[in-house]
Amino acid sequence: MKPLHKAVLSFLILVLAIPALAQYTDQQAFQDLGGVKEFARRRAELAQQMKGGFALLFARITDPEGTNYREDNDFYYYTGIADEGAVLMIDGNSGNSVLFEPQQPPRTAQVYGPNLMALPKSQQQQFGFTQIVALENLNAFLTYRAGAPDAQVWLRLGWPDKLDGARMETGRDEADNYNHPFGESMPRDREIIKRIHERFPQAQLKDLTPLIDVMRNIKTATEIEVLRRNGKISAEGNRRAMATAHPGMYEYEVEAEANYWYHKNGAQGIAYPAIVGSGPNVNTWHYFQDRRKMEPNDLVVFDFAADLDHLTMDITRTFNVSGKFTPEQAKWYAVDLEAQKAIIDMLRPGNTYEQAGDAGKKVYEKYGIGDQWHGFSAYGHFVGEAVHDVLSTTGPVKVGQVTTVEPIIEFPDKHIHIRIEDTVLITDKGPEILTGGVPKEMSDVEKLVGSEIKK
Repeated sequence: MKPLHKAVLSFLILVLAIPALAQYTDQQAFQDLGGVKEFARRRAELAQQMKGGFALLFARITDPEGTNYREDNDFYYYTGIADEGAVLMIDGNSGNSVLFEPQQPPRTAQVYGPNLMALPKSQQQQFGFTQIVALENLNAFLTYRAGAPDAQVWLRLGWPDKLDGARMETGRDEADNYNHPFGESMPRDREIIKRIHERFPQAQLKDLTPLIDVMRNIKTATEIEVLRRNGKISAEGNRRAMATAHPGMYEYEVEAEANYWYHKNGAQGIAYPAIVGSGPNVNTWHYFQDRRKMEPNDLVVFDFAADLDHLTMDITRTFNVSGKFTPEQAKWYAVDLEAQKAIIDMLRPGNTYEQAGDAGKKVYEKYGIGDQWHGFSAYGHFVGEAVHDVLSTTGPVKVGQVTTVEPIIEFPDKHIHIRIEDTVLITDKGPEILTGGVPKEMSDVEKLVGSEIKK
């Protein structure tokens, strides 16, 4: 056999041997979140809310730099699929869905793993889609549907959210981009809206964002189980990290201890860059550098959590790296913890988030620091697919919501910043702290810090 023929044969063998597994779509996460039945239910509910027309949701197009691919939150919420370049269509009349997928060259499927379209039909159906169509057909589809008289096209007209940022934070990032003299002319999500409007000016564009946000805000039973599991993993990772903390250790070593535990226990990634702020770094609320060597009696703000099955968590603990709060640190720690407990106790159906915030503010005022109030109403946020999840913590407290409670006390001139944060599930029986596995009572925190080193 000639060498060229051997090379061709070898390539064909490699292509034919490609495992029938979409690399970016986590099949276990798909099942953990309810599988085919649950994602089909979500699409059907959205179609019912639309009352006509058709919706388009777009997957990401490219891998992020230097980390694992994580799908657009809204696309993932209705598909459980992570496939670059895919587009989901939901018909608001019939409730039927079509997944438009890029056609991969064999070499791409070999190197990166096949997308859903490259899988056998039997495996495609395991993800609940009976209609998977080549992406090149999308323009023809839109010409037929969006070009019709009185066509209604449902798009996400609001900003996308991201792993560690709310929709409004993405909007702020886009504003910064617009303001830069050499910023991008149009972010991708805005470009999609612009192109559809330009190509089909007769179509009525309608906003999916409010419909999506109402659904995402109330967690399903399967989401709650994943969040409970994430709460345990994240809390244990942070507990272990605090147990190793000691003067002379670098901030990044604390981060590494927790990160190891997250991944060892199945987390696909981190929910946000770790904050391990010590000494003069404590007053930078989102301090991500984590490069400083911690000195005796440094106050440390440790804010870190895992990303599991496309659902996040959020935890902060504050401690003295020497294992004993100074008298002034202890004074304000006690006040902050009292405020946090007062807020959490109000997170019950029948109350409002404003009432919960006021309960924490009263604690602050009792100790004469009303002007230092950084409480629930201002800095609490919902948690879900994004750490800063959809909607704001205002109005009635509802069963199925998941929120943080993170009152803050700080005196920058003294390098004091106290933040005690937990993620809380609202149930019909009251608040359930998902992150309770890492201690926060002052005496327990002091016993924990450095305990592994002292053995």
